[in-house]
Amino acid sequence: MSLEELKLDVEEITNFLAQSTRQRVKNVLMVEKHRIETEIVNIEIKAKAAAAEKSPKQSNANAGKEASISTHGEPSSKKYLVELNEYAWDQSDKFVKMFVTLEGVQNLSENDVNVTFTDKSMVLHVQNLNNKDYSLTINNLLHPIDVVKSYRKIKTGMVAIYMKKTEEAKTWSHLTLIEKRLKDKQDADMKNDMKGDDAIVNLMKRMFQSGDAQTKQMIAKAWTESQEKMMKNDHTVDRFGD
Repeated sequence: MSLEELKLDVEEITNFLAQSTRQRVKNVLMVEKHRIETEIVNIEIKAKAAAAEKSPKQSNANAGKEASISTHGEPSSKKYLVELNEYAWDQSDKFVKMFVTLEGVQNLSENDVNVTFTDKSMVLHVQNLNNKDYSLTINNLLHPIDVVKSYRKIKTGMVAIYMKKTEEAKTWSHLTLIEKRLKDKQDADMKNDMKGDDAIVNLMKRMFQSGDAQTKQMIAKAWTESQEKMMKNDHTVDRFGD
């Protein structure tokens, strides 16, 4: 899908959000809006990286041909864009801090590690690291940040990003608004599951759905043993009951 089409999708979803009155519908729309916005940013980063890669040394057509061929007559290696999704974050009274692990990033120049801030987003773009480019996009931050006072530091094997809080001493419960809404929904669902006679059953089902392989194995075993015990008790009542 083209960049223009994606932008039109975001515009239409924004209009739907303004009209929507159901919170669950709003949550779904926000998640989809975030996904499309991330796709837009990544497409724009790829386009800029491709343009930057072509322009510097291609002064004429012959130079362009030579640039694509190695000394052995084989095509030169191409850079790939790696979309990052792993990071750690922490906070102080003044800053929300993100830590992105990238082996060897300390060997790059300052111009190869760029962070773009808006009041509610952050985009990290690292280029020329082991013949690859890397990007990380965080949209819909939980609270606004001060763009001017936000910055990044290059450390050994890591990029540290410091986002200045506009409201100092305000604790962020989550990094993004989407994360908070999803957690609130999970908490609400969990609270509903704890009501009524089937509370334990509902709780076990939810734990099974969200748990890892070991948790699922333990719950399945406990469930099986419970069912076998109930069947045994029913059989005993049939034999010795009235």
